[in-house]
Amino acid sequence: MTSGLPFYMQIRNDLLHNIETGVWKEGDLIPSENSLTEIYGVSRVTIRTAIKELVNERYLIRRPGFGTVVYQNKDSLSNFTLVRSFTNEMREMGLLSKTLDAELELISADPRIAEIFSIKEGEKIYNLRRVRGDQVPILYSNTYLLPITEMTNEVLKGSLYEFLASKNVYFDHFEEKISAVKAPREITAKLKIYYDAPQLKRTRYSYDGNDRLIEYTETFYNSLLYEYRTSISYRKK
Repeated sequence: MTSGLPFYMQIRNDLLHNIETGVWKEGDLIPSENSLTEIYGVSRVTIRTAIKELVNERYLIRRPGFGTVVYQNKDSLSNFTLVRSFTNEMREMGLLSKTLDAELELISADPRIAEIFSIKEGEKIYNLRRVRGDQVPILYSNTYLLPITEMTNEVLKGSLYEFLASKNVYFDHFEEKISAVKAPREITAKLKIYYDAPQLKRTRYSYDGNDRLIEYTETFYNSLLYEYRTSISYRKK
């Protein structure tokens, strides 16, 4: 580093070069602060300052429990995804997220699931079913996941996405559909819903970089206890 610019600004410019030249693509996880400290031979404070500059400029975004990723192009808001984990949503509201009931199985794909994943009927796939909330049930989620990594009982209690990140499994893009539906009786019983009213249903499709569906989740929320909130940021290139 020989430029007259401060070290953090030189690193900021170098990181930005990686983004603008496509070395790091939208949604990519950039190297950790420890790795960048070794690469540039500077302190973590300097690295954090450089990253903060790019976060403020909407080139990078920090995701707790995940890392720092390249921001999605906001020239078109059609690229925006509502994806957030329930664990992080509860953290933002200052509440604890608890798994009140959970089951994990390796099952044979039935015709519907096989069609969703474009796999053969009978192929093995993980099925994770959970009731989550704070003191009372807030949501019931039914997740199907291709067996690209071994799922253990560790995932039963915490964040699915944090567990997958610990196994170096990351998603490239997501699709979501949100609707108001009358939840099946077995689900309302799990959520302790004793009134007749529509519930919020979120269907999520999570893909890898080859556009292969890895995760499919249907989540039902108690509409009296849960309000979906999100924010959209716009950055011009």
